[in-house]
Amino acid sequence: MSFPKLWLAPMEGITDRCFRKLSVACNEGAIDAVCTEFVRVTAPPLSVEKLRDELGDKFSGPQHGIQLMGNKPDMVAISAANAAAAGADYVDLNFGCPAPRVYQHCAGSAMLDDLDLLEQVVRKAVDHCAVPVSAKIRAGGESDAQVEEIAQRIEQAGAASLCIHGRLRIEKYSDRCDWSRITRAVAAVSIPVVGNGGVDSHQDIKRMMETTGCQAVMIGRAALSNPWIFCGKTPSREMQIDWLSKYTKLMEQSTATPRQALGRLKQAVKYMSNAKQLEISSGLASCLRAQSSAELLGHLH
Repeated sequence: MSFPKLWLAPMEGITDRCFRKLSVACNEGAIDAVCTEFVRVTAPPLSVEKLRDELGDKFSGPQHGIQLMGNKPDMVAISAANAAAAGADYVDLNFGCPAPRVYQHCAGSAMLDDLDLLEQVVRKAVDHCAVPVSAKIRAGGESDAQVEEIAQRIEQAGAASLCIHGRLRIEKYSDRCDWSRITRAVAAVSIPVVGNGGVDSHQDIKRMMETTGCQAVMIGRAALSNPWIFCGKTPSREMQIDWLSKYTKLMEQSTATPRQALGRLKQAVKYMSNAKQLEISSGLASCLRAQSSAELLGHLH
């Protein structure tokens, strides 16, 4: 199986099975890998049934991954093995989430402060897992001084690939993403490196690869702002409204409640509007006050 070139990033509260499926459908042949939202691992380890439910039905086209986040090596290792048994094509380990509630529980990007433990988590997962294990990191916590060491530790632990987001844990998404940190990670290891962060247009994909030397690119929030970013298509307004309608329908056909579906629809409209990808004649505020998905979509026609 060839190494994926374009990845849809795992994003909490966004990349459920509905979003993953629709993203692949509107970027036909362009997205090579998709991944679940992170699944928190504590104790006991996650069951095959739980992970199969997170993965959902696999569809043709991309490789399908399950992302795990935890700081207990044995629990993560067993969960990784169960993820492979559940049908995942790869398992991704989250060492990049900067959310304060995650950091307070010594998970996600907090692991960048304890490289011995981070390496142990990766090594145990690799040893137990029947499919490739990747690791997703930020370029550091408060400094990028250890970016090479972090990358090398992950490689030494046996990871098949590394995804690096060019910002630090303490940096906001509004801060500039420093791609030179990705370049440094590429130079430090021999495993494939996936660049992430600061890709806001289709043209940025090629620019990141040429600038950093990374073998692949992962796109996160911009895939919600512009669902066609992977293929580079310029959508018409009709295409945008159709995408939002299909997203709503998929969510309603899944296990999402009407309230949950409305919440995620509002999130998508807000991202598109703030990125100036979608014009709303009645104003964004009126859309966000909608009490149902049908009412919200009515504002767009």
